[in-house]
Amino acid sequence: MNQAIREALPTTAGWLVAPARDFCLFFIRDPKSVIVAPTVLTQLWYCSEKGIPTQLKNTRRLDYESAHETWNELLSNDWELVEHQIHDEAA
Repeated sequence: MNQAIREALPTTAGWLVAPARDFCLFFIRDPKSVIVAPTVLTQLWYCSEKGIPTQLKNTRRLDYESAHETWNELLSNDWELVEHQIHDEAA
C-alpha cells in the first residue's frame, strides 16, 4: 500500500528584473535534466530601462534547490517577476 507519489516541484521559471533595471535573470528548467535530479538554467542579461533583455552576460546550470533559493532571495530583494517577457532579438 505504500506507493511513492511523485509531486511536481514548484516552478522556478521566468524572468526576474533587478530593481535598478540594469539586469534581467531568466530561469528555465533544464529539459535535459533527469526527474530525480532536476536542474535549472539561468541566463543573466543586461537590459534596457524598460526591463527588456539586450545582451547575454552569462549562463549557469544550478541544481533545483539552489535555483529555488536564489529565486526566492532575489524576490525578497525587490527583484520583480515579469509575466510576459518576449524579445525576438535577445531570446
